[in-house]
Amino acid sequence: MSLALYPAIKLGKTEQKIRESISRLSTGLNVLAGGASGDFSQGIALKTEAGAHKQVASATSTAHDILLAAESALLELASLATRLKQIGLADTDTTNSASDTAALNAEAVAVSDTIDDIVTSLRFNNLAVLDTSAKTFNIPKDVDGNTTAIKTTNGITATNITDATGSNTVADTALDEIKESMGFVSGHLNSMLAYSDLSSSIEAIELQAAARLMDTKFATETAELFKNQLISKYAHSMISKGNESEKDKLLVII
Repeated sequence: MSLALYPAIKLGKTEQKIRESISRLSTGLNVLAGGASGDFSQGIALKTEAGAHKQVASATSTAHDILLAAESALLELASLATRLKQIGLADTDTTNSASDTAALNAEAVAVSDTIDDIVTSLRFNNLAVLDTSAKTFNIPKDVDGNTTAIKTTNGITATNITDATGSNTVADTALDEIKESMGFVSGHLNSMLAYSDLSSSIEAIELQAAARLMDTKFATETAELFKNQLISKYAHSMISKGNESEKDKLLVII
């Protein structure tokens, strides 16, 4: 066999390996150029599911924010309803002057109007958060499309105060409804946070798993590239020397 023949045979395979390494390094995908197709399909499936978990995490995070808005509003409503009760009790004092009664009536109406405005007008991303009737939202909780319902209130009855008389009784009703609403919100805040954290964690785990299957191992691939480049350079040198030797033999014959 010619001295140049064997290196020439191996050179083609070596240069193919070089092209494959360059392809993997330039794209960052280990599954290219002869990589395992099973790894590729499994990696795609993992990335797809990770994207679904990301969407669930986003939806539950938004729901958590809605509940936080409701919680803030309910705290303000509780404070206002407490003041409304105080006004109603103060109005029962028979020592009040006409001006005292007028002041109590004016404050009762103002507080009542504020309570009713907050209940009916509070918005989060253009969604009504509270209402005078039950307010429920269906939120996706997993990648299979299953949902869970969150409730911000069973309804907070409009106070509709026109004067201070009896406003303490109206305030008691409002406070009971506000406390019930706070119970709904508190429980759902914990559940939405749990769903969001779980989906985010699974998303990260699946992306890491997909990367292990699909991404190029740069240190290993770079070392392989350098090795094959050296082999290629050596093979080219051997072919060149082999060809020179064959030429020398011809010169001797001639």
